[in-house]
Amino acid sequence: MLGNTYQVVKRHDSDEMTMTRCDNGSAESISVRIPAMKDVVTNSHALTEKQNHGNMPEHRPSVRCRILVLAAAFAILLVVLQIWQLPRIAGWTFFSFFDPGTALKGDLLISMGMKPAIDFGYTHGLASLMVAHLGFVLLGRTPAAYLVITSVMEVLMAVMIARFAVAMKLSRPALVFLFIALPVAIMPCYLTLTHPLEALLLLWAIAEQAGGRRQRALAICTACLFVKPSMAYVYGLLLVIWTIIDCYRHERRWSGLLRRTAPAMVTGVLMAAAMIWRFGIQSLLLTIVPITGMRTYKDTHFGFFSGSGLQFWSPAYHPWYYYIITPAGVWLAMSAILLWVLLIRGLRQKHSPENIGKRHYVGGLITDWVHTPNRLMETALSIAIMHIAFVLGFYGWKYAWEYYSYLPVLFTALVISRCRTRQVQVATVLGIMALCSQARNIGLTFWCWQNKTRDQQTGYLWAYPQQAAQWRYVCRKVRGHPTLILSNGYLPWMPKGMTMPLSWFPEPGIPTAIEMRRLKSEAMAAHYIVVRHGYGKFGLWVNPAFAWVRHRFSLLWQGQYFSIWRTNASPTTADNSAAAY
Repeated sequence: MLGNTYQVVKRHDSDEMTMTRCDNGSAESISVRIPAMKDVVTNSHALTEKQNHGNMPEHRPSVRCRILVLAAAFAILLVVLQIWQLPRIAGWTFFSFFDPGTALKGDLLISMGMKPAIDFGYTHGLASLMVAHLGFVLLGRTPAAYLVITSVMEVLMAVMIARFAVAMKLSRPALVFLFIALPVAIMPCYLTLTHPLEALLLLWAIAEQAGGRRQRALAICTACLFVKPSMAYVYGLLLVIWTIIDCYRHERRWSGLLRRTAPAMVTGVLMAAAMIWRFGIQSLLLTIVPITGMRTYKDTHFGFFSGSGLQFWSPAYHPWYYYIITPAGVWLAMSAILLWVLLIRGLRQKHSPENIGKRHYVGGLITDWVHTPNRLMETALSIAIMHIAFVLGFYGWKYAWEYYSYLPVLFTALVISRCRTRQVQVATVLGIMALCSQARNIGLTFWCWQNKTRDQQTGYLWAYPQQAAQWRYVCRKVRGHPTLILSNGYLPWMPKGMTMPLSWFPEPGIPTAIEMRRLKSEAMAAHYIVVRHGYGKFGLWVNPAFAWVRHRFSLLWQGQYFSIWRTNASPTTADNSAAAY
């Protein structure tokens, strides 16, 4: 071979090339046909188009169209349901004495310069206060603004659910079920603005994970930690685990793991900096871990299998038809399906083309993911684990199921879509259950439209006539005197001289020491104290820490909904005692 020489000649009138090898005086000619350059370019373009077709960029407009159509349908349903249930969700009692008013009260407190978890007890993340404050600055600190902010968040939730449905390629029966079960998944009004904001971010992260964008999902989940530090920790841990496994499979380098988690780390640093700038590092440290929330759960004996959590599902508290006319029945059914698929059945389609001839592994969704790792299995497993974590760790009182009810609904839609047979039958049965679960809400809404009234003294919120009449009597009785009304909410209208406690949520385990001293001082300065019945053992007035203050007042009048207490001391003595306290 060392003496060989080669001569290549290309014929101008053909696509043939002649290569001549000279070996020690002998010559051997080899003719090879090569494709013309125009054919190479054409084939290259064809290959590029084929690859692009595999990535389906030309189908993106149709995908976006599907998302828009689904999102519009979901959003219209949610907005219509919210308007239809206005007499219920825009109730005077609802905002004045219960949790929804805490969003307005919290905004009032931080506007006065108070620090969360220091000057007043606070169980959620600081970012929810900032978002609520921005909304109230734009719309005013009113219950109407609260409902508008909630409605905007729910429209965005509809977009995220639509993105999830398209990314998971849900079948038509699954989409129909998802539409029917939407009132079970998303509430027309939440107890605070924290809950819809958390739901929006978690649904956004789930949609990103379903679309194969785990880095974005982890970054969004990191931001959610500053809204409500509970489920975001669970979901964030799952995303970190998936990221580590994926990095181990493909790169096995620390640089790859760093690149995948960099967006989340940057998000965390920016969010922490914003919270410290607005509220201070001490408030951030006290709220980024749910210390107050865990203490409150312990003091109030919250949980799915104990306390008031039993009142949601236990047959000891309800007749059989309760599980048909309320969401309890379909929620329990969806949870049972989730457990069955997670532990026993799984989501692998054993008879699909890619699994023909493969061994049929026995096991549930975890086994499916081990042997067929893909984003569908990963997303489904994340949703299932989050729901189990909620039931076992985060479930609170009777209506706590509303906080994460979208998790079993999304999972059930996935199960329906993966059914090889009887998709329509399963979707029909569960859809009918979801429809029937709204029966009591529909009846109660009709009742509210027919019986509730509005006027100036209820802030134009809906109230039952007997409640409104008794409130007007209380206002006439204490008008012009320094009066403290013990409320956990935010009253939109009060007579001259009446004030609310400067407290976010004055229930056992929540107020800070500074807050309790301020509450006692406010009570000692009042000539009258109005107590609303219904708080029971969780009311501030019956709190053992408030016993010394309570003994300095005598019952003046008691009605069905309110009672009035008058100070035993003279006005001058009461003012001096408050100043000394």
